[in-house]
Parts: sequence; C-alpha cells; structure tokens
Amino acid sequence: MELPKMGRYDTLDCQACPVRFAYPAYARLQYVPQDSCWFDLYFPQLDAYWHVTAHDLRGLQTTPAKALETYRKLIYKHAIRATDIGEKAIRGPGGKGFFYELYGDVPTHALVFYTDSVRYAIMIASYFKVAGSEDSLAPVIERMRDELHRIYPTITWHPVRSTPTPTCF
Repeated sequence: MELPKMGRYDTLDCQACPVRFAYPAYARLQYVPQDSCWFDLYFPQLDAYWHVTAHDLRGLQTTPAKALETYRKLIYKHAIRATDIGEKAIRGPGGKGFFYELYGDVPTHALVFYTDSVRYAIMIASYFKVAGSEDSLAPVIERMRDELHRIYPTITWHPVRSTPTPTCF
C-alpha cells in the first residue's frame, strides 16, 4: 500500500465547535449526529479514522483535570488487550495535554488529549473499525501517529458561537 503524501492540510473552523485545527487534506469529515462537536475524520486510502470530541467544559460543569481523568480511564480500558501504553506530556501554543501510544492488537493505537487548562478540551483517537494485527497495520499506525503529532500544535480555541445550523458537516 502506498501511503498518501503528507504536508497538505485543511483547517477545521466550525462555529459550533470550540476548537480550530489543521487536519490532513486526505481525510474526509464525517458528522456523528449525537453532538455537534463529536465527529470522525475518515482516511479512505488508509481505511482509518480519527474520532474527535471537543468540549467547552463549562457547559459540562467539569474541569480540564476531571475531563483528563475521564479520558484516561477510557484509554486504560484498552490495557486488557494492549501489550503496552505510552503516555507522554505534550505542549503547544494553545495548551498542553498527553499523547498516548497503545501497542498490541488494539483498535486504537494513538490518542491525544489536549486542553487550554481552563475551559476547553479535545480528544482525538486514531482507530480502525476492523480487527487487524499490529504488524500488518504498522505503516498506517505510524502514519496516524505522525499526523497526530503535527496536529496538536495547530489547535486554537474560541467560544462556541450560536448558529442556525448547529453543525458544520
């Protein structure tokens, strides 16, 4: 399989979401109707997904620390099938967070939790809808991890603006 070229990015800038960020141009936005800021980015050439969840935490009556703990619990549920989970602190101009790498035959191999430490948080999980061995998916897993490392430094925050259409997709 030939991997798509890196280096071209589109920008997600949606009034209904509290976040703006660059994403690979070879991904396609897919709306998930449960919430206006839960959506997937689908990578058709790789048959891979990023599930994106962004929140204004004040609306959820929670804090960035509590949101991180909630997401961390979700991540470590994968520990049953993972052979290892790496957790690395990350920083960017719009905040800080953690980059997780999961190893083994798990559907999710990389996740980013990122927050401005005050009001906003985003989690991006790279996953596959099909079971596959880590060895056979290695080039795609590595590409998704590389792309996630390029994304979090582009994240900026803004208040959600009311709009007649609550979604951007």
